[in-house]
Amino acid sequence: GMDHVRFEYLNPDLSMDASHERYGLDHNRCILCTRCVRVCDEIEGAHVWDVMGRGVNSRVIVDLNQAWGASSSCTSCGKCVQVCPTGALFDKGATVAEMEKQHNFLRWILDGREKNIWSYSDRK
Repeated sequence: GMDHVRFEYLNPDLSMDASHERYGLDHNRCILCTRCVRVCDEIEGAHVWDVMGRGVNSRVIVDLNQAWGASSSCTSCGKCVQVCPTGALFDKGATVAEMEKQHNFLRWILDGREKNIWSYSDRK
């Protein structure tokens, strides 16, 4: 059986691009499936995404390797975020760390249950 590995593990610490106002990109999660490249080019027609480098040095880039927030060709449609299978492209505010806790939400649900109030507009 295999008892050791002859080659070093390749775990590069790649950058994260959070410059876009609505979306973010974590290169460490990207598996280079190029779904974002294809949906942006073939469906949206914007061609914002591309692949840079070869082999283990490959990564997905925006507009000739500039920050995603500085892109003038991005339409902010979110199609690339929807097709990403690993969550490398993500909606800002959707991660657990970015969520805001609503301390009175449970109390509102219990009060609504007692008073048969099921929408926020019904509340008096």
